[in-house]
Amino acid sequence: MVQSSPKLSVCIPAYNRPEELMYALQSVAEQDHGNWDILVCEDHSPRAAEIAAVVSNFSREHPALDVHFVANEKNLGYDGNLRNLLDNAHGEYCLFMGDDDVLAEGSLKRVIAAVSRPNVGVVLRAWKSVDKETGKDVEQHRYFPDDQIFPSGTASVAAFFRRSVFISGLTVNRAAAQQFHTDRFDGMLLYQLYLVGRILLEMDGYYVSDIVAVRRVGGEHFFGSSQSEKCRFVPGQLLPSQSLSFIKGLFEIASSLDKEFAAGVYKMISRDIARYCYPMLEIQAQRLNKREYRNYARQLAELGLGDYFWFWLYHYALMALGPRVCNKMIRTAKKLLGRTPVLGENAGQSVK
Repeated sequence: MVQSSPKLSVCIPAYNRPEELMYALQSVAEQDHGNWDILVCEDHSPRAAEIAAVVSNFSREHPALDVHFVANEKNLGYDGNLRNLLDNAHGEYCLFMGDDDVLAEGSLKRVIAAVSRPNVGVVLRAWKSVDKETGKDVEQHRYFPDDQIFPSGTASVAAFFRRSVFISGLTVNRAAAQQFHTDRFDGMLLYQLYLVGRILLEMDGYYVSDIVAVRRVGGEHFFGSSQSEKCRFVPGQLLPSQSLSFIKGLFEIASSLDKEFAAGVYKMISRDIARYCYPMLEIQAQRLNKREYRNYARQLAELGLGDYFWFWLYHYALMALGPRVCNKMIRTAKKLLGRTPVLGENAGQSVK
């Protein structure tokens, strides 16, 4: 008897973090059993053998789960490995998950319900950060007050674009994503943004308002290990130059979507990035002295953020009040609202 393909594949790009991967896989195993499987693609890291052993042991301990493992023959990098996951997955939809993150309870059931609706191409989700050592909540990221459908088109592309940077829990229609395979953006660590943009021009988006993914803050990153990433990033470091390179990537992909497929979307995306650019300013305001921070902010302004009021509001607030006071004010506002404030128009339609 031919076994039908699962509705959803949990797709994990793994690199050099076997201990973290154990937590990620365990969080998947604790989900409600359903029409889903698991795929891990190990990206030729120094600890490849340990990662293979983790997956093998996990599969043996959970015989009821359908677990697949691919060992890359060479290091593809973050972006290339996402394409590899799409090509090797069996599910109709792919839910991406960082190997150092975990899924919240009941997440797969919520996502499968979302992708079971007609014409859904992308699922965005609420998520939260927790301290890796203590397990205490750091911050919640709820973009909208309830579940919403975003009809295909440029407004939905702009709404999902920046919010898709954090990849865990982000879900895409696999066949649609495979149509748009390209290596043009390799090394930017943002390939999913291009996929989200292209898919949402033709299919609808869905926002799940429950927490789906949990980011465990405090781990080390390995971006910059692949050949395509070396000119942009350095493993284990968060330099201003790397931040600028990352943000340039955001604008480059937005510009590509604008020129090739959807005139006008670049302006919509850049305006949305400016409205919510506080984190990219705050992290460097924490690390740099005032002169270095001003230079960093100047370069961000030259990228186009300086055209918007919100950028300057955040910049001068950080200069005058400092990150600690600004962070407290923003977190208080989010706590009172129960979500991130919606700045500007909302392209979604609430699901009753």
